[in-house]
Amino acid sequence: MKNEVIAYILKVHPLFLVALGGVLGIDLLTLYSVAPYLAMKQGIWEIVGLFVSAGILMIPYTLLVRNARIIYGIVLTLLFVVVLFGHQSHGARRWIGVGWFQIQPSEFMILALIFFLTATLLHNGKDVRLTPGLFAGSAIATLLPAFLIARQPDLGTAVELSIIFSVYILLKGIPSRVVGISLIGGLAFFPVAWEVLWAHLHEFQKDRIRAFIDPASDPSGMGYHTIQSIVAVGSGGWFGQGLSGATQVRYQFLPGAQTDFVFAVFTEEWGFAGALLFLSLMAYLVWFATRTALECRDPVGFYLASGVSGFFLFGFLINALMVLGVLPVVGVPMPLMSYGGSAMIVSLGSLALLLNIRFYAKR
Repeated sequence: MKNEVIAYILKVHPLFLVALGGVLGIDLLTLYSVAPYLAMKQGIWEIVGLFVSAGILMIPYTLLVRNARIIYGIVLTLLFVVVLFGHQSHGARRWIGVGWFQIQPSEFMILALIFFLTATLLHNGKDVRLTPGLFAGSAIATLLPAFLIARQPDLGTAVELSIIFSVYILLKGIPSRVVGISLIGGLAFFPVAWEVLWAHLHEFQKDRIRAFIDPASDPSGMGYHTIQSIVAVGSGGWFGQGLSGATQVRYQFLPGAQTDFVFAVFTEEWGFAGALLFLSLMAYLVWFATRTALECRDPVGFYLASGVSGFFLFGFLINALMVLGVLPVVGVPMPLMSYGGSAMIVSLGSLALLLNIRFYAKR
């Protein structure tokens, strides 16, 4: 079976492998320009992610979905472990592990939730009508980890979980009456909900929202990240400043250069031409995920691929628009590019799941 899967991927999807290899190469090159040791560590995580992906490829996706509740339960338990014993860094408690080996369970919840919602919203692999009970159960299963993650604080991943839930609910179809009532109720209670949400946000998260509204009001404080990111993107010009000429990186003007704003670093170094290449590669991967869903006749495979497609599409869009100052800085990493081992493993594992669906759905 192992040789069959490998032969299938090499024969049928070589362009997918080229696009993935191109994005991973761009990732390492960009991180090397920030700090060589980051590129080395990220390279290790890429290798780990590829091994995990190989494991996912060997297990039929239907078997993974049958064990979705176990996978979800394990990751949810790890989130509670983070609350009690997690490693704290820069005011955030998001990691568990020993020494340099730290994992971020919130990232793994993305894939766990995709499995869980697929298993929950289908009955014995068959598509069924969305009932109030199914909706409520799915919402609770999403909100519980999202709440734990937001408290870490990690608003970006909490937002991603909410987006994945929204994708599934939209795919299931919502009666127009429910949509209308929800919109009216949402508008009526928005002022109260906003006051509650604002009261529970950390001060740095409030600063990010204020900076988004008017970054020039405090260019050396709240608006610093956004302004420096826009400067980095603009200074790249058509063909970039090169690895040694990118002043935002070389003089460390841009905070979070290896994480949230790594796309700004790459754009400053390689300009519009480089950004267009990267965006094209990412767009192909999103298209591949979407096409996998549309071509899959099995409801289980369709919903799994749709969840992965939503994760990649919105993660990619939110980060890119955040870098350009169109959206507030919410901490959503660029898939396959932002520095981080857990995020890299989950991104590669999600793409492996697409290949898994394509291979096993036809058998």
